[in-house]
Parts: sequence; C-alpha cells; structure tokens
Amino acid sequence: MASTTRQFRRRVADLQLGNYLPFYSRLSEEQRFAYKLLAPGLAMMCIIHFLPIIWGTLISFMGVDSTYARQWHNAPFVGLENYLYVLDPRTVIGGRFWFSIRQTVIFAVGSLVVTYVLGLTAALVLNQKFKGRFVARTLLLLPWVAPVVVTLLIWRMMFQQQSGIINNILLSIGIIDEPIYWLIGDNTIWTLVLTHSWTQFPLVMIMLYAGLQGIPQQLYEAASIDGASRWQKFRYVTFPQLKPVSAVVVLLVMLWTMINFTAPYVLLGAQPPRAGQVGILYIYEFAFSNFQFGRGAAMSVILFIIAMTMAMVYYKYLFDDDFTEDSQ
Repeated sequence: MASTTRQFRRRVADLQLGNYLPFYSRLSEEQRFAYKLLAPGLAMMCIIHFLPIIWGTLISFMGVDSTYARQWHNAPFVGLENYLYVLDPRTVIGGRFWFSIRQTVIFAVGSLVVTYVLGLTAALVLNQKFKGRFVARTLLLLPWVAPVVVTLLIWRMMFQQQSGIINNILLSIGIIDEPIYWLIGDNTIWTLVLTHSWTQFPLVMIMLYAGLQGIPQQLYEAASIDGASRWQKFRYVTFPQLKPVSAVVVLLVMLWTMINFTAPYVLLGAQPPRAGQVGILYIYEFAFSNFQFGRGAAMSVILFIIAMTMAMVYYKYLFDDDFTEDSQ
C-alpha cells in the first residue's frame, strides 16, 4: 500500500500541474500534492460550469436566432443591442422580463423564509431526546431524497382545483367555501413557493441540526443559572450560535432558488400563468419558443449578474463583519 501511494505521488508530481498556480512556490509539499489531486475536479468544473458561462456571455453579444442556430459563430455581432432590447420596460418583451425578475425575487425570498422556518423547526425538534427520533429523522429526509420530479408531480395533482386533496381538505374543515385555483391566477407564485420549500427544507434542517449539535452545553447551563426562559435561551444562545450556519444556508437557498428551473417547469409547465412566470422559466420560453438565442442569453446573463450581485452584497455585509471582528 505504501509503495503504491509513493508511485502515485511520483506520477502526479511528474505532471507538474502545480507549476501553473501563481502561488505554487509558497505552498508546502503537502499543499502542493493536495492541489494536484484537486486539479482533475477543478478541470471538470471549468468544463461543466465556466465554459458554458463564457459561451453564453459571448452569444449574448451576437444576433443568434433560428438562422444561425447551427452556425452560431457566423451570427453578426450586435454589441449591447440585445441587452438594451430586453431591459427596455417600454417594449412587451422588456416589460415581461422585468415582471419575471420581480416574480423571481418573490419566489426566492418567499422560499427562503418558508424553507428556513421549516428547517429550523425540524432541527429543533430533532435536537430533543425522545423515542422514535431516528424514525422521525428518516421521515423528515424523505422530501429531499425522493426524486424531485416525482415529488413535484404529486404536489401538482394535490393542487388540482377539482380533484386535488388540498382543496378537499380545506373544504371539509370549513376554511374555504369553494375550491381555490392554485395552479392558475395570482395564487400560482405562492403554490410554487410552498412546493419548492417542501423539497428543500430537509437540507436546511440537516445543516441547522449540525449547527445545533456544535453549541456548547455550558452556554445553556449558564443561561439556566441566570434564570433564562426557554425563549430567552433560544433568542440569546441558540440563534446567535447558529449565525455562521444560517449565513451559509441563506446564501445557498437564495441562489439555488433564483436559478431553479425544475420546480417551475414541472409544476406550471413551459408556459405558466403570468403570476408564476419566474425569470428562468420566461428565459426558456422566450429563447426556445421564439428561437431568439442571443436575446435569451442576454436575459440569462442579466439574471446571473443580479444573483451574483445579491450574493456579493450579502457576503460583504455579513461575512466581512465576522472576519473583521475575528481579526481585531
């Protein structure tokens, strides 16, 4: 085993991949070997993620449509024309695009709030000692481990106006007087929020549950000595200690929701009602139904910039403050 490891390290060293890193000379031997092992994964990330981003950005400056679908490189260069067209709220396309961005923000913020509340509640329950905790933990993970398309199709059937079980339950207990249209009309965006939150909250639960496990019990004992109530322990001990984990959860859920395509497409279809037309779904409909790939790519770049800007602002005002406090 030792000889095999040495041979592998010699072969990786012969590739001299670390010489392409500008800070390679400052790394120790172990760090150099670690980066060499990461090189194949980083190369795959470049191919799968970064190259499509570069390609899409390039297409956004070109007049790629049905004429140049197969030979996109022959399409004329139009500069910022695609961006000016889709950003102009006076045009039909521009107005619908800005409305889809607004619906995307509502979808992302609403899903974040519902997902975090459900995940935190489930994590707090699992953090208690009771019989059947293992079974409860397994059941709460089912929305995450189940195939997402199957889950969304089940929710779509449950939200049917006439035959859906949700309307039948609400009618039987007297909350509503007539069936509600969940998949059309103004309720569409809230249906999308609830359904997407159901598929995502187990991941938030796991991350927050791990954070709860790392809180020292001495803090709770000190709070008990000071006469703190259960709510005060949560407010002044639990919630502040979960801040690092919560920061990561909020950032990931926000970004994943803004670019989520599966939930809107499976639940609402390729041509959803106006209220459910989030950005990623409108871009898909506009680009592939009208064969306007250049303008669709421009919309994608704008959505990407909005998401990254929100992430950078969030990172600056939250993470930078933590780093500054630690350095002082």
